[in-house]
Amino acid sequence: MSNSAPRSSGPQRFAYGSAPERRDRIAQYVSDQGYCTIAELSREFGVSEMTIRRDVGLLEVGGRLRGFHGGAGSLSAQDLNGSPYDDRDRVMAAAKHAIALRALEFVHENSVIAIDAGTTAAQFASVLPEALGLRVATHSLSAVTALARKPEVEVNCLGGVLHPESLSFAGPSTLAAISNIQVDTLFLAASGLNDRGTFCGTGFDAITKRALIEVSNRVILLADSSKFMTSAMVKVCEWDSIDTLVIDNDIDPDQVSMLDRAGVEIITVEV
Repeated sequence: MSNSAPRSSGPQRFAYGSAPERRDRIAQYVSDQGYCTIAELSREFGVSEMTIRRDVGLLEVGGRLRGFHGGAGSLSAQDLNGSPYDDRDRVMAAAKHAIALRALEFVHENSVIAIDAGTTAAQFASVLPEALGLRVATHSLSAVTALARKPEVEVNCLGGVLHPESLSFAGPSTLAAISNIQVDTLFLAASGLNDRGTFCGTGFDAITKRALIEVSNRVILLADSSKFMTSAMVKVCEWDSIDTLVIDNDIDPDQVSMLDRAGVEIITVEV
């Protein structure tokens, strides 16, 4: 894998005064993100994981956050579990295929790329050409299955715990594997989009996506226009972490204007 310097997708560490002030800022930060791990909060606020766990416990007692194993969220457990993969795969199927084909223009010979978990990203993996000497890192079971039929593509599976609802691997093993690579281009998926950035349906998936963004030199978001009508998701990143969006031509002009202001290149495909 490439050894160039990683990009950063997250905010800088917070400065805070008293413990109550820190807890107020933790509550706001988790509310903005939807879900964060204890380790993430420890890094962001510059205190120990034990302190963060204590803060989260107090915020949960106060009804301001929901505690989960290894993290904290502002959403319900049902929201954080996401919707079934097969249900999502059937939505906007023609648009997803067209987006996947158009995204191939960002694949170059001998590239090192990462493919996110998601239905559009899986479509992209299925149409990826063999004869380019590609090396691919992915935590998507669907992408691995598609790439297994392409023997000339080198596949680095970012394994961990398999989550049936997303058909993706996640957890400490996955994050450790991501931390040891650097890729030229990440083909990112999303479940929801709005003026605040990109969102997904599960907390564990958001953590993995953020980690992939940090080790990628360029981020190409593959998303159909229906994602702008999806809400109540876990925040992945703001628009300044996205270089290019490949989307179908049903995108609203107001959304195009918003993305232009954010400096995101937009490539639309006819469906």
